[in-house]
Amino acid sequence: MNPVPQHRALLGVDVIGSAQLPGYLMNAVPTTIMKLVGAALTKSGITPDDVLSLESPGDGALMVLPSGQLGAVLDAAVLLDQLTTEHNRWHKPEVRLRVAVHVGPVGEDGFHRARITHTRLLDAPEFKDLIKRCHDEGTEDTANTALIVSSEALDTAFSGDHTRVARRSDFASLPVAHKEYRHEAWVRVPGFDPRTLTGFTNPAPTPQPVAGVQNIVRGNMHGGIQAGTVNGGVNYYGGRKK
Repeated sequence: MNPVPQHRALLGVDVIGSAQLPGYLMNAVPTTIMKLVGAALTKSGITPDDVLSLESPGDGALMVLPSGQLGAVLDAAVLLDQLTTEHNRWHKPEVRLRVAVHVGPVGEDGFHRARITHTRLLDAPEFKDLIKRCHDEGTEDTANTALIVSSEALDTAFSGDHTRVARRSDFASLPVAHKEYRHEAWVRVPGFDPRTLTGFTNPAPTPQPVAGVQNIVRGNMHGGIQAGTVNGGVNYYGGRKK
């Protein structure tokens, strides 16, 4: 019998639309991402020694950290937006980032369920669609990053005084169904309040047209009246008075 692995905090970052960049800029993406993520972690109080593992799949980063650092990891995700926005004002290549945070048991070896869930969150079609809508609707300095957090991570991080800059009130609910993963997640997109994000993902139903009045007459009709809603009196002309 194997012991249950220790819970870990997972931070994932992926570049949006990196394949559309010209080659000479794409080559600079990995260095740019690691610089931005490293600065965000440092500002949140996380040191390089706190990072238990790091994978860099070309245009992003997947990190495993101690679960006790979960609040700081969420802070880093918030700070990452500020750093990315500032970078995009002055440097090339401009980058836009999807960010995912999860918490769960992760062992030393193998592809554990928590890691799978983490990647499902980062790649969820609903999350990608929301980011595109925010980018289309926002200004130049909005939607540089978007953060998705599992319910487990959100509930744990905000169960006490564990964050410094991340706020629970900034997150909106987002149901996610990606492959076998089907759960409620939570999203934060700077520049958009939770009500707006909810409206993007759950548009108001289209009002149904009010049915009209249909009269069916078999035979002759003299001086008939057809009306829907009548406010006030009706003056009748023609036909016989009764």
